Amino acid sequence: MAGKVGIREVAEMAGVSAGTVSKVLKNYAGISEKTRQRVMDVINRTGYIPNTVASALSSKKNNRIALFIYVNDQSQQIDEINMLLILGAFDRARKENIELVTVFNGSIEKLSNEDTARYFHSIYADTIIVFGLNKRDEQIHYLAQEGSFKMVAEDACLEGEDISTVMIDQERAQYETASRVCAPGDRVLYLAGKSDGYVTDMRLSGMQKLAADRNLDLRIENGEFSEARAYEIVKGLKEKYDAIVCASDLMAIGAKRALPEGSGVKVSGFDGIRLMQYVANDVITCKQDFYRIGSLTVEAAEKLRKGDKGKQILAPYTIGYVR
Repeated sequence: MAGKVGIREVAEMAGVSAGTVSKVLKNYAGISEKTRQRVMDVINRTGYIPNTVASALSSKKNNRIALFIYVNDQSQQIDEINMLLILGAFDRARKENIELVTVFNGSIEKLSNEDTARYFHSIYADTIIVFGLNKRDEQIHYLAQEGSFKMVAEDACLEGEDISTVMIDQERAQYETASRVCAPGDRVLYLAGKSDGYVTDMRLSGMQKLAADRNLDLRIENGEFSEARAYEIVKGLKEKYDAIVCASDLMAIGAKRALPEGSGVKVSGFDGIRLMQYVANDVITCKQDFYRIGSLTVEAAEKLRKGDKGKQILAPYTIGYVR
């Protein structure tokens, strides 16, 4: 029925004015939930697409990419990483004369899956770059499966003909970083990240492989990528460990703070955030170039738009101290 129904027909079927339908589509305040739901039920049933959206979808001049940023953590680590990713993406887009529209998860968190798709169509985006996706983010996973958008995901395991991913080899990087502080037979505490994070699983897998290869006595705790949580875990330890391997620099900082001076316990982090040089510059870490990763996501998006198939793109990393 799509294409046969206009805004006036939707308004008539929903028992409201055309202006109310327009306000519902634009997510205006002041519309009751009951009215909004009635209008959306008609839209969903008829497949109505606003004229401005339809023309944008059919226009070959459309050159807009949505940059979706999932922020669920107020730590400095996440802020720094996101800012570098955004800067890299916008600089690359400027050079390529591409318009990026930034969308934060808070903008769509109350929308249904179908309304989320309409939202991205309404801002004239045919491609979505996603930073910080987690396993529970139902709306973005729906868009990936729904198939009307091309998509580039940073640090997430999505698959599809029109989906590319950009990340470092997380598993290998964690293996190599931990190997710098873990000797064969060591007793090791591993502080993993958030349970809903894609990188959490990949980094944990690398740590478990190293534990098997070096016969480590490995204990795993969920540190939630939190400095405070890492501090609590390490402060409360009753056992002695030879090394503490952390799946983020912020947790490494928390672990270092909790260790008594002169403990001799080796600590490693992950990401290479600048804060490390001020508070824990003796901690080995995996340093990611987030600016470059952000730039690579825009490059990958452009290739998809030109007809390339989706693929995994691995960015470089280095292991060392943050100086």
